[in-house]
Amino acid sequence: MKSSASFGIGALCLLALIFTASCTTPRQAPLPVGNLKLGLAGFTQPKLPSEMLAGYQVEDTPNIEEHDLGELDVEFASVLAKESRHSFSSRASAAHCRRTVGVESGAPQSALRTWSAVGRCMGVDLLVVPQVLEYRKRDGGPLGVVAPARVVSDIFIVDVRNEVLISRSRFDETQSSLTGNLLDTDKFLKRGGQWVTAAELAREGMEKAVRELGL
Repeated sequence: MKSSASFGIGALCLLALIFTASCTTPRQAPLPVGNLKLGLAGFTQPKLPSEMLAGYQVEDTPNIEEHDLGELDVEFASVLAKESRHSFSSRASAAHCRRTVGVESGAPQSALRTWSAVGRCMGVDLLVVPQVLEYRKRDGGPLGVVAPARVVSDIFIVDVRNEVLISRSRFDETQSSLTGNLLDTDKFLKRGGQWVTAAELAREGMEKAVRELGL
């Protein structure tokens, strides 16, 4: 009887370990920087196959205004300045190189090859490419909304020397109310119990990427 009970407890422990391991989110490997030069591209809304590192575009989404993309660039620079240990070649250089290699002209080549060419033009080894696929602004104010903010973004790290995509951080978030999704209660409280803007939501995605990618 005693051995049977011990076996039962052992089996439960084993199942618990298996369950825990299966529920654990894989951790991103640290960014292999060393003496490598890092470049930072500006935020884009990918529309052409030569831009889409994720391989697709979200359907039926409105075009994101250049002003909003510019604000995301400023916000990301602020996040990196506060939380990153690395330095990056400026996104202004990336914008010039995008025009040089023909990203905006729809050149018939893969996105990975295109962004690698941008990085080589910048003279960097690794290029951080932030892209926003969906950016829906809050309809309402901080205390009540008709429609909450929604952001879908990807931040990639491309090894431009070997034309290899080495890391990706995905952010897909629509703010939920306290009663709409109890699993998101902690998020709502961390946001001060208020409805945040799309820009504030996007910043959360940037901070998540810095942690996940080791930036």
